[in-house]
Amino acid sequence: MKVVTTDMMRELDRITIEDRKIPGMTLMERAGAGVAGIAFEILKDIEGKSVLVLAGPGNNGGDGWVAARLLMESDIDVKVATPVNPEKLKGDAKTAFERAKNAGVEFAIFPNGEIVLEDIDLVIDGLLGTGAKGAPREAILEMVVRTAESNLPVVAVDNPTGVDADTGEVPGEAIIATATATFGLPKLGQFRFPGKAFIGRLVVVDIGIPEDVIDDFGEPDWRVDSTDELARLLPPRPGDGHKGTFGKAAIIAGSEGMSGAAVMASESCLRCGTGLVELITPRGLVDTVDTLLREVVTKPVQQVNKRRCLSVRALGDIIRIANEADAIALGPGIGTHRETVDLVGRLLPRFLKPLVIDADGLNCISKLRERGIAIEYGSPVVITPHPGELSRLLNISVDDILSNRFNDMQKWTNELDVDVLILKGAPTTISGKEGMVYINRTGNQGMATGGSGDVLTGVIAGFLAQGVPPIDAARLGVYLHGFAGDLASAELGPRGVIAGDILDCVPEAIFDLEIYPGI
Repeated sequence: MKVVTTDMMRELDRITIEDRKIPGMTLMERAGAGVAGIAFEILKDIEGKSVLVLAGPGNNGGDGWVAARLLMESDIDVKVATPVNPEKLKGDAKTAFERAKNAGVEFAIFPNGEIVLEDIDLVIDGLLGTGAKGAPREAILEMVVRTAESNLPVVAVDNPTGVDADTGEVPGEAIIATATATFGLPKLGQFRFPGKAFIGRLVVVDIGIPEDVIDDFGEPDWRVDSTDELARLLPPRPGDGHKGTFGKAAIIAGSEGMSGAAVMASESCLRCGTGLVELITPRGLVDTVDTLLREVVTKPVQQVNKRRCLSVRALGDIIRIANEADAIALGPGIGTHRETVDLVGRLLPRFLKPLVIDADGLNCISKLRERGIAIEYGSPVVITPHPGELSRLLNISVDDILSNRFNDMQKWTNELDVDVLILKGAPTTISGKEGMVYINRTGNQGMATGGSGDVLTGVIAGFLAQGVPPIDAARLGVYLHGFAGDLASAELGPRGVIAGDILDCVPEAIFDLEIYPGI
């Protein structure tokens, strides 16, 4: 599904109304019905349901008036509070008000009419739409504050009041929604912090914009995957399959003090369904990792004397072992000793199988680039930097990375000459050579812990080994990694989550996606 800015959404609305001759009032009725439907869902177990609709001065308020009328027609007690005289509304918003008034919906103009929240079960926030900029002011500000103080569940109409739908900024007071019914397509700011924390459950309401209008709409092409789309990317599991059917992965990882990275990357690779995982690690770490890993085959290779990190002398063995696998992961915990850096430079053009590079693998590449050494790849490559690692790779500031993470992903992918760039963060974004930028919607602050990235590396390598194309392995791996983090956080709380908890939840995340797609 595409993700748009408010200007893009406004243009899609215009094309739909003016060129395709679908009346604006038709779109508004569908929007209001979507809001009412979410309200019904939240209220389904409450007796004597009572709703307060906050209806603003524009079309966002018009959607609220529609929702109010539909709820009242379903025998729900509804009142509307508005900061403007609704008789002075214009266009479709005025039509929506008149229909609600004629149906008997009661309303009060604030602040002259009071907002009484004591006997209310749900608030619908239709004050300001996605096009609003800046902090709420005057009467609308007071309505926002009172709603926040009530601690009632809130359904936001298109976007919570006070949250910038483009940037995710929250410049003043804002409504924290239980659910947000956004219309047509999701908005970019609904995935960006701090605004994302105010969105609640994001529900995209189909208001009837023709599919071909959406498909033909121009750049930038941002996407968010539905669970149905992601479930279809899971590799098949034939009943007569064996470990060879489900692929073999080679994980090149570990150095002194970093054996845990090798262990987590290897085990997470197995946990996503890979038939066989081989860990290529310095000889001095074998006793440690063999104690921690039962199912992974350990392949010890030459190390730098007394440093227990990968040596250039291991080049031949690593190439042989890795190219016999179906996919390769390079980087978790390998360190940046000079010999290891040299080794990485020699390995990259010799790998023949799909490759995911993370952590110290990326730091080694940065050091090679600093020396003026050109980076060459012999196979399709997925890289998974966090902003600091990408900053070093591109030699630009972290602030530039964070400011341009949506608009420049494709440029960075091309500049680094990789097949897929995964920029980890909140949210994680993914770009491939086909020009789309995927925005991941799973994950939480509990995942900001050492080793989380090693788990992600293993998951992506596992899907690559099972034959999933690089861009799809990235989309699937990032979503499931975040979903596993959400499951761990729900059980333990975000403060107590460690990378091993995320790893433990990977099988459940995959199972839920496969068994319950679309939920």
